Amino acid sequence: MHHWIPDVAQLIFEFVYDPIRTEEDCEGRVTVVGLARTCRAFKDPALDVLWAQLHSLDALVLCSGGKRDGNNKLIWDRPLYDADWRILAQYGKRVRTLTISPQSNTWDISTMQLLSCFPVPGPILPNLTKLNWLSDREDFFPFLRRFCGPSLTALSFSPISWSVRKCAAIASLAPSCPLLKEFTCVNAEDSSMQAISEAVVGWNGLQVLQVGPLDEQALTHAGSLQTLRELRFSVPDFRSPVLEFCSPHTAVKISIPSPSSFYTFIQNIHFSTQRLHLFCERYDGMFPELFFSRLKACFRNPGELLELGLVKTIHHNRSIILSSIMLRPLVSFKGLSYLNLADLCTSHIDDTLLEEMAVSCPNLHDLYLGDKGRWLIAPLATFDGVVSLLKHCRQLSSLGIFFSATFKSDFTDVLQADAINLNIRNFSVGASPISDPMNVTVVLSSLIPNAICINHCAQGSAELQDMEEKWDTVNTWFKPFVSARKHSWEQGWLEGKAVVEKNAIA
Repeated sequence: MHHWIPDVAQLIFEFVYDPIRTEEDCEGRVTVVGLARTCRAFKDPALDVLWAQLHSLDALVLCSGGKRDGNNKLIWDRPLYDADWRILAQYGKRVRTLTISPQSNTWDISTMQLLSCFPVPGPILPNLTKLNWLSDREDFFPFLRRFCGPSLTALSFSPISWSVRKCAAIASLAPSCPLLKEFTCVNAEDSSMQAISEAVVGWNGLQVLQVGPLDEQALTHAGSLQTLRELRFSVPDFRSPVLEFCSPHTAVKISIPSPSSFYTFIQNIHFSTQRLHLFCERYDGMFPELFFSRLKACFRNPGELLELGLVKTIHHNRSIILSSIMLRPLVSFKGLSYLNLADLCTSHIDDTLLEEMAVSCPNLHDLYLGDKGRWLIAPLATFDGVVSLLKHCRQLSSLGIFFSATFKSDFTDVLQADAINLNIRNFSVGASPISDPMNVTVVLSSLIPNAICINHCAQGSAELQDMEEKWDTVNTWFKPFVSARKHSWEQGWLEGKAVVEKNAIA
């Protein structure tokens, strides 16, 4: 082959065998191996594809004279000579992604020790860009730095427990990989806070940071990064000093021990972010009445917030009950397109607040209010509140709401033409009480005809069994009612058109 482009050949080989696939493609791999042996022009592009992603270091050991012992552990039973190191270097420079899996018990520690004797200065895999260090083996962590080089941009850990050696290895990482863009260690504990914080302050180009608790210096550093696009951390025990998250494009995700602890933490916090998601790990039975008022005060311009969520990460029996008074500060977040309070009991929210929210936040695209719980408390919101949301929030595509699906008078009162919303695809009612499935189906098939189905809580308590059966009935009837209504409209349009044409001829 006289004229060929290596990049094009590599793209073709990646199409045949994509190493990033979650499922191993043995047939594709065999094909690319065959292409690598076809001619010299194909060898390097094919080998680059084959070695681009490794799920262990087994291949490097086996290709350089290693083998498995009687316990199925990978070992070198002889010294490595110059030819062996050359082979390691030849293939090691092609590796872009490496995963040290939790199932790394097939590795003998002596193998890692010998591998760390790589005679060339710098990292063993010089072009490695992504490292998933998922092994919890403490004896492996001292060798971590031999895999971290200047080209590394993504690094993730998943330790089960922390020790002095693990903390020491992580704390000293920043000088080895100064250009890191993504750092993930979501299972970090309080005992690892100092080590991870020390590493974080050494990275100035981070785009994604997902960790546990951070100290004051690391939080200040992360909040000042203009490159950051996603920040996730846990609320530490200390009360924060003046702290500002100044990048508007950063999605801030905070794991909070409880609403009351977060309420204390944000005394002097200022957000400029457009996306804020809170994950409540437990509920201590206290939800500060001024929680959302305090949250509003954290924003210099509340109208710039686009997404807000408060969800529970651990199931518990205690209900976080919200009232209209507690939620009224949310109407100041006029730019909201996403609001998720699905895990919270919203039975005390009335139609007046829903109308205020609909008028103040017309750009809502996804709205969830108490639709995930199996609440036994009768809700104050009714179909009138739902109609207000459909009427003013014309971009709504997903709506979940806990409300009373009953009618005080004739159900036709809520069938308003300007409330018909053709964008709603997902509609969830949670454990909303319902009286007459027929009337509810008539109303919903008219107001949200493009909804896929009506989702509701299932397998609840005995008190909710009647409710579940009625909503199942609504789901069964919903599509036929929509089809019948559409057919009626089409028939009426055809008849009207025929009359107009007849009159025109006359």
